[in-house]
Amino acid sequence: MYWPTLPRCAQPSSSAVCSTAVRSVRTNWRFGLAGVDDVREESRYVGAEAITDYRRSREYFSVDGGWRLAERNERQLRLLAGYRYEAFGFQSLPDQPALDVLPDDRTLSYPWIGFDYRQNRFREMTNLTRLQRVEDVRDGFVWRTELGYSGTGLGATEDRVVLNMSFQDSLLATETNYASYGLEQSGTYRLDQDRVENLLGTLSLEYFHGGSVRWTGWYTSLAFTAARNLTADQQLLIGGENGLRGYPSEYQQGDRRVLWTLERRYFPDWHPFKLFRMGGVVFVDAGRAWFADGQSNGPDGGVLRDVGVGLRLASSRVEVQRMLHFDLAFPLDGDDSIDALQVLLRGRSRF
Repeated sequence: MYWPTLPRCAQPSSSAVCSTAVRSVRTNWRFGLAGVDDVREESRYVGAEAITDYRRSREYFSVDGGWRLAERNERQLRLLAGYRYEAFGFQSLPDQPALDVLPDDRTLSYPWIGFDYRQNRFREMTNLTRLQRVEDVRDGFVWRTELGYSGTGLGATEDRVVLNMSFQDSLLATETNYASYGLEQSGTYRLDQDRVENLLGTLSLEYFHGGSVRWTGWYTSLAFTAARNLTADQQLLIGGENGLRGYPSEYQQGDRRVLWTLERRYFPDWHPFKLFRMGGVVFVDAGRAWFADGQSNGPDGGVLRDVGVGLRLASSRVEVQRMLHFDLAFPLDGDDSIDALQVLLRGRSRF
């Protein structure tokens, strides 16, 4: 398996994103290059309300490579190395209330080294995360770790140690069942303040039942996230785009978050005008975000639940990696400020 990709660039009104990569699970090396130049307005939320807006700029550049060191019995070890530059700038907006703590401008500039250890064993399944598409599902593990040093001598604003890690493994893989779990961690350690910053850790579980021999399926997921020492521009939120489809975005915030989802999925073999595939879903969400020290996390600080139905549309004529999600969700909890019906229209890479 080998595929090169040409440079891809997208330029919305105030941002530009470019990336290119050469990847293979069989060749001896890989190469990646990415860049982002983005300016946008962000909001700071307290108690589900945006208390002020500010302007955030981000410049990002990354170059990396990987070299195969060993491979045996479907297991492969690669050495990784690269360099990243990431600069954040923050400005108050006219006619907006001033933030008590406007995020400090920060720049990370660091070389890094890491490894990628994976099991290259796959199983073909249908109607797992895509509509009427055969997918190569990994029946094994992937473990990736990166360690870097961001120093003022390289243009950074502070001296930091950067550590990112992810691990994912399958628990069950049959013709009609697939279960997996994952662990992700990201963050930095500031040497000038002797503390971690923007530390995030997530443990997740997923289970699919259905697959190639059925036109209906079940899906459930459970995820827990913990955060420590988030900067003012980073918030751990829940609601809307952040899970819990029956509630407004950012309805709760905290440094802990748990989210459970159960879906009954429908994959009819319906191909309107030979242009797109259609799917349906009935779902239940439950979750909560909260602060470990008991700070207020929103107008309703308890566990929140919702139910709803949705439609999925995926193009069958053009090879795109995203599908359209249209959801109608009904909150079962919350205060009187939220609507009895939430409508979400989004683009997603998975069902």
